[in-house]
Amino acid sequence: MDGQSQYHRHFTLERLYPNCRAHTWSAWSIREKKAAWLGSARLEMDFSVGGIERSGFRDSMGEHVSEGRYFEIKEGERIVFAYSMAVNGRVHTVSLATILFEDEGGGTRLTYTEQMCVIPPSDGAEGREHGWGALLDGLAGFLAADVKRVRLE
Repeated sequence: MDGQSQYHRHFTLERLYPNCRAHTWSAWSIREKKAAWLGSARLEMDFSVGGIERSGFRDSMGEHVSEGRYFEIKEGERIVFAYSMAVNGRVHTVSLATILFEDEGGGTRLTYTEQMCVIPPSDGAEGREHGWGALLDGLAGFLAADVKRVRLE
């Protein structure tokens, strides 16, 4: 992709969680739960149509910031949001993401689809796919721990 000012990619990730749809949905719609599985105590989140979300983390590359807005929220079924990723203040990807929640075998099938514009230099779709894959795997651990916590209460 050398020499291009931008390019476009998309990817889809699917996960099957043993948790019911309402429990899985709550991990996306309740700020404290989402902050826990994202690993972002500084998460700012207004989970409403037109609402914003902002999170970040620091690593060896510097300060990473994600800023987004919710465009559609269909309770328990679908979330559509757009977000940008920046490193050290420079935006390198802008994305439209759709998350679908479906009942399956007593659990929830989650389908995450992202369409993105990559602005080089960037880790591009590979970086986003890897990152979201790790986050969705982490969500599984959070949901399992959350069930145990609720049972103990």
